[in-house]
Amino acid sequence: MSKTLKFFKEQRLLKRFKEQKFFFVALILCYAFSVLCRLYWVWWASDFDEFKFNEQLMIISNDGYVFAEGARDMIAGFHQENDLSFFGSPLSTLTYYFYKFTPFSFESIILYLSVFLSSLIVLPVLLISRLYDRLDMGIFAALLASIANSYYNRTMAGYFDTDMLVIVLPMMVIYFMLSFIVKKDALSLIAMPLMMSFYLWYYPSSYSLNCVAIALFTLYTIIFHRKELPFYVAILFMLISLAGVAWHEKIALLALLFALYGFKKEWFKFHFVLILGLVVFAFVAYNGGFYPIWYQLKFYIFKSEFSPQSFSYFNVSTTIQEASNVSYSMFMQRISASESAFFFSFIGLILLIKEHKSTLLLLPMLALGFLALKGGLRFTIYAVPVMALGFGYFLSFLLQNLSRLNLKSIPKEYKFILPILALLFFILGIYFSFFIQLAFLCVFGLIFLELLRSKFLKFSPYFVIFAGLFFSVGYALIHIYHYKASTVFSKNEVVILNSLKNIADREDYVVAWWDYGYPIRYYSDVKTLVDGGKHLGKSNFFPSFVMSFEQRAAANMARLAVEYTEKSFYDKNDSLLQNDLLKAMMRDYDFSGAGSEILFLNALNSPNFKLKTPKTRDVFLYMPLRMSMIFSTVASFSKINLSTGEINQPFIFSPALVLGEFEDRWLLSNGMQIDKNFTQIFSNERAFDIHSLIEFESIKDRYYDDKIINPNGLFYVFYLKENFNLPVQFIIMDKFMYESAYVQMFFFEKYDKNLFELIINEKNAKIYKLKK
Repeated sequence: MSKTLKFFKEQRLLKRFKEQKFFFVALILCYAFSVLCRLYWVWWASDFDEFKFNEQLMIISNDGYVFAEGARDMIAGFHQENDLSFFGSPLSTLTYYFYKFTPFSFESIILYLSVFLSSLIVLPVLLISRLYDRLDMGIFAALLASIANSYYNRTMAGYFDTDMLVIVLPMMVIYFMLSFIVKKDALSLIAMPLMMSFYLWYYPSSYSLNCVAIALFTLYTIIFHRKELPFYVAILFMLISLAGVAWHEKIALLALLFALYGFKKEWFKFHFVLILGLVVFAFVAYNGGFYPIWYQLKFYIFKSEFSPQSFSYFNVSTTIQEASNVSYSMFMQRISASESAFFFSFIGLILLIKEHKSTLLLLPMLALGFLALKGGLRFTIYAVPVMALGFGYFLSFLLQNLSRLNLKSIPKEYKFILPILALLFFILGIYFSFFIQLAFLCVFGLIFLELLRSKFLKFSPYFVIFAGLFFSVGYALIHIYHYKASTVFSKNEVVILNSLKNIADREDYVVAWWDYGYPIRYYSDVKTLVDGGKHLGKSNFFPSFVMSFEQRAAANMARLAVEYTEKSFYDKNDSLLQNDLLKAMMRDYDFSGAGSEILFLNALNSPNFKLKTPKTRDVFLYMPLRMSMIFSTVASFSKINLSTGEINQPFIFSPALVLGEFEDRWLLSNGMQIDKNFTQIFSNERAFDIHSLIEFESIKDRYYDDKIINPNGLFYVFYLKENFNLPVQFIIMDKFMYESAYVQMFFFEKYDKNLFELIINEKNAKIYKLKK
């Protein structure tokens, strides 16, 4: 009898060893696949010298420069006071340690870190699959999740941002939750709150997701495990992870409670755990624990900036692409690579939840991903691993049930129906791309049914795998091939900013649009008014005003905005200074009453306006050519009625390409038409006279030909002949925009030498120094 037990024990151990071996092989292969796919961009981009600086490819994420700046300052050991550096931030800290303890250069780390960390998504996906003895599901899911469109876009090589772990960590949290439900082991019990604490440290905005996950776990416990004390202990531990205390204090408390639970389990009765839970819950709520949830809803769902301000500024959330609404087709493609894969994933997810009720805990991430339909495309990445698991389960389920298919119930007419449908869908695919997928489905369906009826039945599982990967991983690979992202700035632009570092002091300010804030700070080592994290309407008003109004007003506003920004760092008791800088300026310059903001802004352009604010540092204006593509949006932030938030008067600044010609007109990409003699512009079937045609041979050298067509015309037409590597040939604008500081100073180099000094003059950008 003992020999028999020993034999079965050895067999179980051997089986377990083989399973572990197969798991690690699958993990390594899936991880390597994800890494190699991300290295494709490096291989492609390496051929372009304009993407390199100091012989290394630059990063492609704008926000990445703020983390790079923080890591750089940590390596240096210091940073300037109030420079908004992310010194000590989680990603900057991780980067700092990678730099300290690896032989790689700093530039290589920020370029490749996302490649290797984001590919870790395959780990929780495979672990969850192994938990339910469906490793084949995990392999299919890992391959798709690692390179699905939205996840790849935000974690590819050079995308140096928190997104590289922002999905990996919550999936690990969910894995430990599911593992605890299945195994009820001590490792999962302590790993849940520790992983959640690390996730909250790394990405504080995850607070809302963690709250929802705990709430759902609590509901699941009440429904399915209400009499099992360890589940309530797990809830208590996770609530502690939400506490607003230092991470080391949180871990110490968790370690203490875990030790007590292990050695003094008799203390942990239902009423004791309940009392502790209520105390922790009250502590979290008292410290504003649920405010972040409301703030996120206000900004992304209700499109409100939710900030105390005196004026109705332009709402920035309506202009950010990642916070804008997406179409259903793009939504499905970003999550599952194709609409077909999305459909199968959804079916598979329903089947997975039906078989394993515990996978209901995946729903918070799925719901957050589906929030993209309202909150913007940035949220789609949260649904990627969940839907990938659904897709993997669908394929696994289909493979397991191939033998149960009743071929006799399939009518013979399929031989005629499927080819006809395939032909129809291919024709429709000329106009609607989704029908191409339906056509392929019909073709694959026909081949599949023939395989099932023929002697090649044994090949049907391989065909199912091929077809499944074709609609998921295949479409994702096509997306990777076509997604040729460029670096944030070109080499020439970075050279300009790097040269500014030798001119400006670290305490000086550069006034520029928020898109360029982080790269400017990184390469020029200066301060900025706005950036990717400080870009609410009340902040963006100032650089917008400086760029889109006349030069004297721009100079006065640039000085005031910089000095009042610095004052706001020190005078914390001045409520106006803390909430609305413009209102504080008006108070100090004796402008009050209804409509006084209009009088104040008009006064800035008067020669009689006297600055009472002392100069404490130099101010530079950064005017890049690339801003011409978004200058209409830039101007919108200041050309508004501050009482109502509406545009004061319509203005035109519209870059365009020539798409073709029709009779005697050029058809432009902005929807306008222009006659070939350049005398009139046509928009919405209305004709408008052109005031001037300005042909630019070289912006840097001021080679341009200014032809007045009609002195009474309304529009100015810029014809850019020089190659700028931008999708623009014409810029059409009205007089309002023509007279703006940006247009006059960048395109024509016409500036008041009493107010400004041109210090850098290149075709990609010009930098002026404020004299006042």
